[in-house]
Amino acid sequence: MTLTNSLNNKLQILKEILKDRSVIVAFSGGIDSSLLAFLSKKYAQKVLLITVNSVLYSEEEINEATSFAKTHDINHELIEADPLSNQLFTTNPPNRCYICKKEIFTKIREIKSARNYDLIIEGSNMDDLGDYRPGLKALKELKITSPYLEAKVTKNDIRELSRFFALETESKPSGACFASRVPYDQEISREKLNMVQRAEKYLKDQYGFKQLRVRIHEGSLARIEVLHDEIKRFLNGDLDAIISFFKELGFNYITIDLEGFRSGSLNEIFT
Repeated sequence: MTLTNSLNNKLQILKEILKDRSVIVAFSGGIDSSLLAFLSKKYAQKVLLITVNSVLYSEEEINEATSFAKTHDINHELIEADPLSNQLFTTNPPNRCYICKKEIFTKIREIKSARNYDLIIEGSNMDDLGDYRPGLKALKELKITSPYLEAKVTKNDIRELSRFFALETESKPSGACFASRVPYDQEISREKLNMVQRAEKYLKDQYGFKQLRVRIHEGSLARIEVLHDEIKRFLNGDLDAIISFFKELGFNYITIDLEGFRSGSLNEIFT
């Protein structure tokens, strides 16, 4: 596989950002941050991956991040966070992501300062600019570097580069924290986060859906998003079993979104 001239130029920009620098990568284990981690190991002078361990992420995601770091022999640390202890966060205002990122990246900045790293980098890409992303404001305020934005790298570019370097994450579905399943101004609670986490794990484990979301509305309605091409497969599944399991979790109403999966669908009122 060869890269187009355009993509090769973008890769060179990424290389120049990382070259001879000591960097901390905000590392979720998703496709975006995994490529950043790999490129940092390849081009930077020193690298530390930092993953946030909190109720907003599943154990599987944390394990996958840890596994990637071990496979590629990159220094990796977990830091603990408890967003549910912050009432500004749990009331779930439209700038919820700003509140969360400000708190997390402030902690990472403290590590950067204490250990004399040059940069903190994270994986926002050009596609993110077309969505409602209040967290970008926090990154700017804290002077966090977004290499993909500087190099004008898109999500498709990230997949192409991941394939080029034969990374195991190249086909990994896009992810988002579990707070993104709760509509703005509806309270975020441990109970709700547990409900959506268990519901999504059930649909993945039992039916093989890779890309999906279970949104929770008013505490008891589940709005299930699967890829549009998989809606018929979902409807042809064991709906009685799905309904039974979801009701055991505490959902009173179980629905399928006929528009299918859309990353950030709860942000559609802003775009």
